[in-house]
Amino acid sequence: MKAEKSRIPITDFIKVWCEHCCIRIDAHEERIEVGGKTYHADCYSNLSSATPKPKGNEHALDFRA
Repeated sequence: MKAEKSRIPITDFIKVWCEHCCIRIDAHEERIEVGGKTYHADCYSNLSSATPKPKGNEHALDFRA
């Protein structure tokens, strides 16, 4: 009679790709999930720093009456 092999959870085989660079995220790598998308930590930090900043002088006062 054959010995039964240990079962490995299916989640260990799921391959995940980064939404920014399209490179596979390995099981031991740090990953960030935002809005249903998965990113490498470095890719997400680059992506979040590339968000547009508000235009205009942030110190300007509005004197409209």
